[in-house]
Amino acid sequence: MKNKYLMNCFLRIFLLIGLFLGTVNFVHSQNATIEISNNKVVVGGKTFLLHVVKEKQTLFSISKAYGVALSEIMKVNGKSQATVSINEVLRIPFVEGKKAISPIIVKKEDDRYIYHVVREDDTVYSLSKKYQVSMSSIENENPGSKKSLPLNSVVKIPKNQQQKEVKEPSVPQHDKKYYYYVIKPGDTQFSIAKEFNMKQKKLRKLNPKIKNKILQPGDWVRIPRYLVPPEYFEVKKTPKDTIKEELIVQDTMQFEKVKEEISKTKVSVGLFLPLYLEANDTINQIVTYKDTIEIVTEREPRVIYRKSREFIRFYQGVLLAIDSLQKEGLSVDLHVFDTERNPEKLRRTLSQIQFIDFDYWIGPVYPRTFAVAADFARTKKIPIISPLSVKNPQINSNPFVIQLNTSLNSICRQISNYVSEDFEYKNIVVVHPERYKHLNEAKLIKDIEHQLFEKGLYWQTDEVSYKKISFDEYGRYGLEATMCDSCENIVVLPSNDQPLVENIITNLNVLSQRYAIRLVGFSKWQRYTSLEADYYYNLNFSLFSPYFIDYKEAKIEKFVNKFRNRFMCEPSDFSFRAYDICRFFSLVASKFGTDFPEKMNEMDVELLQSAYHFERMSAFGGLENRGTHLINYCRDFKIRHKEMKLKEEEMEKEQELDLLQKSFEY
Repeated sequence: MKNKYLMNCFLRIFLLIGLFLGTVNFVHSQNATIEISNNKVVVGGKTFLLHVVKEKQTLFSISKAYGVALSEIMKVNGKSQATVSINEVLRIPFVEGKKAISPIIVKKEDDRYIYHVVREDDTVYSLSKKYQVSMSSIENENPGSKKSLPLNSVVKIPKNQQQKEVKEPSVPQHDKKYYYYVIKPGDTQFSIAKEFNMKQKKLRKLNPKIKNKILQPGDWVRIPRYLVPPEYFEVKKTPKDTIKEELIVQDTMQFEKVKEEISKTKVSVGLFLPLYLEANDTINQIVTYKDTIEIVTEREPRVIYRKSREFIRFYQGVLLAIDSLQKEGLSVDLHVFDTERNPEKLRRTLSQIQFIDFDYWIGPVYPRTFAVAADFARTKKIPIISPLSVKNPQINSNPFVIQLNTSLNSICRQISNYVSEDFEYKNIVVVHPERYKHLNEAKLIKDIEHQLFEKGLYWQTDEVSYKKISFDEYGRYGLEATMCDSCENIVVLPSNDQPLVENIITNLNVLSQRYAIRLVGFSKWQRYTSLEADYYYNLNFSLFSPYFIDYKEAKIEKFVNKFRNRFMCEPSDFSFRAYDICRFFSLVASKFGTDFPEKMNEMDVELLQSAYHFERMSAFGGLENRGTHLINYCRDFKIRHKEMKLKEEEMEKEQELDLLQKSFEY
């Protein structure tokens, strides 16, 4: 008897310990918090925190952690659905003095009350409407609720005994990840799994509610979207009997519907930038110690990690473009990903976003990360834009790559056309280093000589002179000997070697006092700060570039003012470029749908700095931007520009010329 009593006591103690440990684990799991970001950005005078989505985080859990309404986070990030991807960057509204708190654990209801956690915009009136009870009953059960409802406080809603709960089964809308299959009579777990070519174990894992339940007609289960054939998403139309005259009307209506499908009101954009958000967090934390206790405080004012500064300006330019598009009725669903400069991190990100339907991608910007993204974009048939680089090997074999920076070969071709176009009564002088044939810029000399000699332009008139001289060998005096007193001297310098270019330009500036010189070269020279700006004007410097900003134009002034007001800083060249990219490609994708890469030249969009005109590199290659501005530093100290676009006939001639030159090289 005594042993039996001891055994019962032991079992009770054991059960109490187990119950206690289970409760502790439950509370601990419920209190798991999300790490609050300290990265701040100012948009439209409002401060936001930039939060990088981690594994197992949802938009709901993030809104709970920051104490911000889910609808508000979706609104500021332009989301129509409450979905996020790993490594996606979200803007979280930030209010000074307001601290994010962990979710409150309360029971939902009991026999007498429903317990409601107050969220933003909740009022006694809205709660009375939501729960169908009178305002006075809520105020009586919650003293002080007449004055205000504190955020995250708990309100007791008295249950209305007369209120009948009517639950109507509803099937969720198909999203980008799942297809929601409605159970039909005769369906079983086995038949559904077989229909969608999946295992029953996976079906039960995705739908825990069916493990111990018999499937009923009208219920639904979710199926991974990639397992569902396209015909399941088609809406079946019932044919109507019509007379002959009505059939003509039907044809017209069908044509208009096709137009509507092509012209979309919403586009989805992926933006891949090296924002280095974790590095920004680290450098803005000041760690001190007091009695061996580590104390972490935030640096004030915050500093920006140097490698991410320009790309933050790029991101801000995209935000302004999205605002302008929304005012025009086009919604942009922007997904931002922090790639840093890490291909492995990018691969992990791509594996998480493979089921999102994108219209196009911007970036990544570095060659190694761009190569990874370009391969993935090719498999998913997503147009991917290289916004900064002039060298993308993928453009030769990947038809989905779009390169915005005009290649050196294309610039050389445009310079040679410009030099040879109005060559009469000109003295063309090519100034080169002693050894130049191995240089990439040497193609410019080949192009000019082809235009003049192989096409026969040189022999058609006696009023043109062509000379070629090595500056390393003959110097300024040799250069002066090539000059003409009675006509304009077109000096072409096929090099981007800074010391050489600066030396030649300095000597040409001296000669410009006696001779009429027009220097033709590359846009990179504008960044050579050791040269005086007057040199470019004295030499009537002309160049070709896909980008030019005229700060006297009203549209530029408007953009700069808007940028200053929203971000409290000056826009960089990247800001202008990002605005043009997002605006142009969103409008093109909206108008032409998935076929937009082939129809981009049909669009006429007013841009800030860019000139766009695209040409496919080959039958299997991507597209390169051949649109440029002819920029001229005139002798009257004014900068003039003209947008240059190749016509279709000229583009065909350019392709023929490329083939002809290649045949001469063999």
